[in-house]
Amino acid sequence: MSFKGKLAAAFGTAFLLWVCIGVLSYRRMLQDDQDQRLLTHTYIVLAKLDSVKIDLADAKAGQRDYILTGEPSFLATHQAALGRLRDDLQILRDLTADNPVQQRSLDRMDSLAAARLAELRQVNSVDSMGADSMKPSVAQIRALLGDMGAEEQRLLVQRSDAARASSRKVKLLIVAGNVLALLILCWAGLAIYREMAKRRRAEETLRQSEERFRLLVSSVQDYAILMLDPEGRVASWNAGAERIEGYAAEEIIGQHFSRFYLPEDIEGGKPKRELQIAAEQGKVEDEGWRVRKDGSRFWADVVITAVRDDSGRLRGFSKVARDLTERKRAEQQTRLQNALLEASNKELEAFSYAVSHDLRAPLRSIDGFSQALLEDCAPRLDDLGKDHLQRVRAATQRMAALIDDLLDLARITRAPMRRETVDLTAMAAAIAADLRRAQPGRFVNLSIAPGLKDSGDPNLLRCVLENLLGNSWKFTSKRERASIEFGKIPINGSFAYFVRDNGAGFDPTYAGRLFGPFQRLHASADFPGTGVGLAAVQRAIRRHGGRIWAESAVDKGATFYFTL
Repeated sequence: MSFKGKLAAAFGTAFLLWVCIGVLSYRRMLQDDQDQRLLTHTYIVLAKLDSVKIDLADAKAGQRDYILTGEPSFLATHQAALGRLRDDLQILRDLTADNPVQQRSLDRMDSLAAARLAELRQVNSVDSMGADSMKPSVAQIRALLGDMGAEEQRLLVQRSDAARASSRKVKLLIVAGNVLALLILCWAGLAIYREMAKRRRAEETLRQSEERFRLLVSSVQDYAILMLDPEGRVASWNAGAERIEGYAAEEIIGQHFSRFYLPEDIEGGKPKRELQIAAEQGKVEDEGWRVRKDGSRFWADVVITAVRDDSGRLRGFSKVARDLTERKRAEQQTRLQNALLEASNKELEAFSYAVSHDLRAPLRSIDGFSQALLEDCAPRLDDLGKDHLQRVRAATQRMAALIDDLLDLARITRAPMRRETVDLTAMAAAIAADLRRAQPGRFVNLSIAPGLKDSGDPNLLRCVLENLLGNSWKFTSKRERASIEFGKIPINGSFAYFVRDNGAGFDPTYAGRLFGPFQRLHASADFPGTGVGLAAVQRAIRRHGGRIWAESAVDKGATFYFTL
């Protein structure tokens, strides 16, 4: 249950307790009135019983005086007392109508009084009225009056005790209810105090957080951070916005944010449309030209986010913008340079391919005529001439090999990719067989891991393995027990292929030169080659989205790693 619900329940309970206390108090008042009426009624009955006793005493005194003096006035007094006695008995009957015990006593008393009145009607002289003629009936009436008085006293005590008990019970309930209600109110007051203290702390924390956020936002220089009301008018402005947009806070707050847009964008309804999208989708992002205060344009990256309260009602928008003009200009310049470089590379590749292709025919002619001179004109050539022709032939053959390598390099760059599953184990085994056939007298321990398969271009992957295995074969030529290994190892959560040998190796200081065209780390006399093979390998690996690197030490062999 929420705090408001608990508080409402507490106050509701206290209110109900007080309503119940009020009802009990009202009922206690009614009961007190009833108890008072009953006590008053009892007192009236007791008073009337006393009146009956007085009437009996007056009747007895009148009778005695009449008997002693014979005066008629005493007889009249006696008869008047009996008349009052009869009236008082009737009143007692009415007062005790709800008490059967008292009614029975009154019935006996009425019969005694009736008998006595009948006797009085027969009295004619003093002689006919004995001095003790009333004693039996009067004594009986007095006894009945005593019994009735005792009954009323009993009722008085009973009703007084019941009234006191009921009053104590109601008072206890009223006190307990009030105490409970006060305790509930005290709890509610304490809860309100604690909640207010908690809210004060939360408000203070929020105020400090908002102050830190305000200071942070106001000090940001690279981003324009501002708040908009639901209609798009500027509500806050930071230093970054002033730097980027050119407006001071007092100049722009209250103005519509559409003044940052180009006139054609305003006519097209772009600002309003962006607010609608942000309100519907939560935020909107855009890149485009905006206008500063001085009219100059800048390329902006803008994010507008809808700001809603806890009930989901739209309270406004936050707008964050960056000036990307310099980056836009740099990107355009980079794209232009890349396009020029790509065109230049294509022209260079085409030129290289054409030159290399066109050079092969004259080189074949030079080599062919040099061989013809050696064969046909050998008797007329001295040893120096023959040596010169041999040198010419060797140079033309090196040039032809270089041209072939250049053509292979250009072909790797220009040929379209054709991806399929390639059995690298089988491909490496076939290349190894070709190497053994080319030099059957060499002993090389060549180990190829089984089951190596991957997705790639078969021609490019053959170029990679031919060059790497061929290099290992070449650079282990001076080892009596040469060893070459092709396999796969895990690396950084993935894997890489490797070609490892125990050949001449190289100085790791110059590892960066390995993959450049025409770069060599060994003399041609020691290990022949053009220095184009590893450049071709690198291009083939890059076209597969992978990378290649090497680890080595002089005379310790080398390991080339590559990924696809």
